[in-house]
Amino acid sequence: MINLPTQSKRATGSTWFYVAGLGGAVAAAGLLRHLFEPTVETRLHIVGPDGYVAASPAGLARAAGFPLAVYALASAMQSEEKTDRGRLAVGRAIWNVVREQAGRIFPKLCPTGRLGRQIVNSYADTSRPPTSRTLDLASAIVAGRVSDFVEGAVQWDAPAAIDRNHLLYLQDPVRYPKYRRSAAEVAARRVKGGAREVRLADVPDTRFWTYT
Repeated sequence: MINLPTQSKRATGSTWFYVAGLGGAVAAAGLLRHLFEPTVETRLHIVGPDGYVAASPAGLARAAGFPLAVYALASAMQSEEKTDRGRLAVGRAIWNVVREQAGRIFPKLCPTGRLGRQIVNSYADTSRPPTSRTLDLASAIVAGRVSDFVEGAVQWDAPAAIDRNHLLYLQDPVRYPKYRRSAAEVAARRVKGGAREVRLADVPDTRFWTYT
């Protein structure tokens, strides 16, 4: 609590302006905190029909008790993989693509400024709320406690899912034009672009891609 000097009948004009100025500074500081430190988000991390999560990413992170970079990273890990090892691999690949700089994580994953499906944020899906376990894994990555076991990978994909989507394209090319390539064709394009496939025995359904 700040004790402000009070004005008496003998107070000078300079004292009065000091009180008013200090009070104004306190009020201004409170306003800035309100504007730039978002309150805890009361909405849930739920994706809408437009592909976006309506809740504030900063508010969700604050509610979870983690920095925004960690929350966003954990959201991608949770959304992209089903196992701890798979999530850790995806998180490490993201850490590689941002060159181990936490400040780059949210802009990379959420260029629109909001969490959501990959249809709105093209690099990765962040539509699912992270569990406490995944948040801890993401924190370990950002803290530098996870080695680069994905061999410098910065991309990943799931061949089975690609081929399932490719069947939709074969049935209706007009409706599903973005699924026009099979998993083999996607791999060929990546290799032609200088990528090398990285396979992890304990993450069998996902292939990772490195350019190192």
